[in-house]
Parts: sequence; structure tokens; C-alpha cells
Amino acid sequence: MFVDEVKISVTAGKGGDGCVSFRREKYVPKGGPDGGNGGKGGNIIFQAVDNIHTLYDFRSTKNYKADKGRPGQGNNRNGHYGADLILKVPIGTQIRNADTGKVFADLARKNEKITIAQGGRGGKGNAGFVSSIRQAPDFAEKGDIGESFNLELELKLVADVALVGYPSVGKSTFISVVSNAKPKVAEYHFTTLVPNLGVAKVDNQEIIFVDVPGLIEGASEGKGLGHTFLRHIERARFVLHLIDVTSNTPLQDFEVIRSELKKFSRVLEQKPFLPVFTKIDLTDNELEEFLMSEFEKEYKLKPYKVSAATHEGIEGLLRYILSQLPEREEEIEVLEVASEEDTEKEVLFQPAKIKSKSEKDVEIIKSTHWWELKNERLEQMVRQTEIEKESARERIYDVLKKWHVLKKLTAKGAIPGDKIKIGEHFWEFRG
Repeated sequence: MFVDEVKISVTAGKGGDGCVSFRREKYVPKGGPDGGNGGKGGNIIFQAVDNIHTLYDFRSTKNYKADKGRPGQGNNRNGHYGADLILKVPIGTQIRNADTGKVFADLARKNEKITIAQGGRGGKGNAGFVSSIRQAPDFAEKGDIGESFNLELELKLVADVALVGYPSVGKSTFISVVSNAKPKVAEYHFTTLVPNLGVAKVDNQEIIFVDVPGLIEGASEGKGLGHTFLRHIERARFVLHLIDVTSNTPLQDFEVIRSELKKFSRVLEQKPFLPVFTKIDLTDNELEEFLMSEFEKEYKLKPYKVSAATHEGIEGLLRYILSQLPEREEEIEVLEVASEEDTEKEVLFQPAKIKSKSEKDVEIIKSTHWWELKNERLEQMVRQTEIEKESARERIYDVLKKWHVLKKLTAKGAIPGDKIKIGEHFWEFRG
């Protein structure tokens, strides 16, 4: 089944907890702290591959979670990192934040990778909190949570040439003749219900065709099947507009489809295209010449003539297409990608990357009942704090002092006994 849109949820792995441990050996009765750090949680990574052509596999499983980081151990042994979860998608998959609509990535090249959700930071072991004033810390950090997103995956097929035209103009027959594609072919409308990809070889070069289900008037507004699949044309470098020469209104057919492409997007409107009369084996030269003359007079364009049944004009058309294909433009809207095709490149995308913050970045908000402190790094520290341990809570208060936040609170009117809220937890202001 061809599936080109899905919604999923991804959650990176939680970091491993830090370890509280003290060195204990036969002749070292009071060894120092030696608790190791927890390992970082696994990332969620997407990779574009060329042996998958649909998002079907994502229909049955909607939630994806990466591996957790392992906890630290005594003797300063750090926990192992959680394994990354690599989700393989077809080339041409766009990844969006389902909640905000923001485009995270557009994977349009083979083997391109992107890290969407970062695994949680591993917690420090108690050995990491030793200082001149805290020589035997009895606390460690908890592992932080991994990033989590609701995502929309949308597939836009990557092809060199898109075939468009009314139903039954011969697109499926054409692609079956010029390439290795084997679409369903019959003498009635809408035999093509999903896009078909085919590869044609011309002078030892490949041209990738995509056959899109037949368009009708109103396709850009959702009529027929066209609206569902028009986006697959947007990535093509060239548009081949097939026109049934046996139609009673071939010029009008051309106008209608061109209008629908323009209405759908400016991208489609501006793509280079070529009109092609099909089924010339069913007409005579006199009718063909008349239609060619009318077409050139009306649109200042000279259509090609082909017959998929007899292969007349096919070889010349393919060579002409090859000569007219523009250079592939940069398709990625959000990310910088590899300059060479088929070269594996991983782009690190960090939607909520927490950087080191200073006291200047702490926002102080006065509410009716408490003072709220807003700062990503500070909130992360609190999430990783063993709140039930007074010594661990004291460490957060020490950070507020070091960052000069306590002085700023005093300057804003805070008095001893006031509550300080950081994330979901409270501290008492001592002045």
C-alpha cells in the first residue's frame, strides 16, 4: 500500500542516573566518593534510504522510543550511552513538528541522516561534586529526560520528470514503455491510484519518471485524485505534459491542467515543461499537423508527438528530455546538506538544545505567591536533582548564589521566607 502521510511520536532515551559511591578498600577505611556518571540517552535519528518507497511501515507503530542511558557505578565507572534509534524513511520525506507546523528536516538525498530528538543528559555521580567545601557529597544527579516530539512525516517523491495530464492520456503506458515500471494499464479513468516511479536509461544515463494519478479540473481544490498527489510533482526537475491527440478538446485539456498546476503552487507553475501529443498511432498526419499548428499559434510552443503503442518518437523524446533537464537545485529548506549525492552525511538538529547559561539569562518573574526563575539550564539541573536529599537541594541554592540570582532577587524586593519556584519545585529564599 502506498502511504505518503503519517503522524508519529518520538521520544529520545532518558539519561542514566549518576551513582553515589565511596571507595571502600581493606586499607582505605574512609576513601573518597567514586560514583560514576550515568550514560547519555539514545537519540532519535531519521535516515533517507533508496530501498523504501512509502511510509507504510509507520502506520502500524505510532510511538518510537530510543534506549535509556545506563546508570553510573562505583569505582568511577560511567554508564554506557543508550543506543540511538535510527528510523529509515524514503528519500523525499519531510519531517514537521505536528504541534507547531515547523519543518524540522527535508531528507532529499540518499543516506542523509538527521538527529531530531536528543537523548537526555546522564546524571553526574557524586565524584563529580567534590569541592573544597563539599569533600564527601552524598548525592548524585538523576538522568535527564530525552526530547519528545509529535511529528508529521510527508513523502514527496524525488524524480527527474513528472508525467501529468488528464486520466487515460497514456501516462501509465508511457512510463511502462520507457522504464522498468509496471503500472496497471486499462482503457478507463483512474487506473493509476498511486504514483509510480520508473527509471529510463538513455545513453548510459538514468532519468527517473514519476507517473501521477490523472488530474481533472478542480484537482488543486481537492477534486478527483490530483490534490492528493500534486505534491509529488514539486520535486521533479521537469514536467512532461501528455495530451491525448484523439481528444475532442486537446487544447482545452492542456489549458485546464496547466491552470490546476498554477493554482496548486508557484513551484509547479515555474517548472520547465514540455507538451507531448500521445496516441498518434490512432490518428492521421493531417490531423496531427493541424493540431500542432493550432497549438503553436495559441501557446507559442511546439509539442512532441509519440506513440507508446508503436514506440514512435519515444527515443527522440527521451534524448530531448535529457538535454533539457536543469541541474538539480538545492531541495533542503531547513538544513545544510552534503554537496555530493549518495554521500552519507548526518546533520545534527537540536530543537531544544540546552546550552550553558549564565546569571544574565535567568528571568525573574514575580507572582502573587512566589518568585519564579526561568532558565533552561537551571530547570534542567532541578530536573536532575534528588529533591528528597537536603544536600542535593543545597547544591541548587549554591548555584543561585554563584550566578548572583539571590542578589537580584533582593534588589527586586524579595525577603527571607519568600518562595522561589524553579520548574516544578520550590526553594525558600534566605536573603
